Amino acid sequence: MKARCIAVLLGLVLVILTVSVALAASEGGESQWTTGKLTWRVINTIALIALLVWALKGPLTKFFAERKTQIQEDLAEALRQKEQAEMLIKEYQSKIAGMEQELAKMREELQKAGELESRNVVANGDRMAAAMIEAAQVTAEQEVRKAKAALKNEAVTLAVQLAESLIREKINEDDRKRIVEEYLVKVGGSK
Repeated sequence: MKARCIAVLLGLVLVILTVSVALAASEGGESQWTTGKLTWRVINTIALIALLVWALKGPLTKFFAERKTQIQEDLAEALRQKEQAEMLIKEYQSKIAGMEQELAKMREELQKAGELESRNVVANGDRMAAAMIEAAQVTAEQEVRKAKAALKNEAVTLAVQLAESLIREKINEDDRKRIVEEYLVKVGGSK
């Protein structure tokens, strides 16, 4: 580290000297720079640099130490945050895996519920169909009884009409008198 600082300082001195000589030569004419003046300039420059290094060494050292500490703290914080992020990622991945299992379970339950509901709907439909068939059979039987009763009534009415017409055709006046007398005897005898 010290070797590096010395090398930088010597390089800086060399640059300053070169610039000083170049400036002196550009003024034209005879150079006012003598070896003595140049030596004093170099000594002054080295003294200035030494004074700056001595004066700024403490604050610069403190600044760079604080900066180094801050960078180390920032790095430690970044690592801590990285670890937290990785933990969160693992946690979310496990939650996602759990959610996928839960979704599969819910799908299975919904499918079972749908199948059960389907069976219930079919069973209800079968019961309703059976009830409708039974009601239709009862209604049909009632209609058949009504039709039979209506046919009987019609047959009786037709038989009575036919008997009446036959009686009117076959019975003459003598038969009517005899029937009336027999009726009166029966009615009179029953009193």
